[in-house]
Amino acid sequence: MENLLSDDGGLPAKNGTGFSRREVLLGLASTLLASSLLSYPFLSLAEQQTASANPLQFARFFKISQTLTEHNDIDQGMSARIFTALHNQNPQFTAQVEQLGDLLQPGQSAQQLQQQAVQAGLQDVVTAIITAWYTGTVGHGQTAQLIAYKDALMYRPASDALIVPTYCGNGPLWWTAAPPAVNVSL
Repeated sequence: MENLLSDDGGLPAKNGTGFSRREVLLGLASTLLASSLLSYPFLSLAEQQTASANPLQFARFFKISQTLTEHNDIDQGMSARIFTALHNQNPQFTAQVEQLGDLLQPGQSAQQLQQQAVQAGLQDVVTAIITAWYTGTVGHGQTAQLIAYKDALMYRPASDALIVPTYCGNGPLWWTAAPPAVNVSL
């Protein structure tokens, strides 16, 4: 009887369907991820459709995002919104995600993936992904789309000491009042 197990004793290298173990696992992961997105009521229909129409690309995008940000606890709903906004902004985004996915290796650092992306000519898409996660926006200027404010990764380094500035501490239109008197002794 031939050995159907891979060298590491895990799942079969080929499962009889012509797909590799990695393709089967990616497919299962993307299906689970796409189905879990449907449980997010705050995603628009377009976001749900984009993420579920491209489940393999979305699963790759999620893993790429985890690697580039070096945060495994990123939000799937926010990921779907970023994926959709980048997809709508860049017609080549799906192909670029596929190329970045091909560069991913187990245990790879963000710096290693970025270096490989630069060599492959994918620096702009890597920058767009990192920028979206850290600032919570996609795009620039008047065409920028807000994805998340308080959940942007830029607030995490100081989250143990500072609150996310989600509102003005001095009340609305505080700048219209006369400034307080300065108490200086001469």
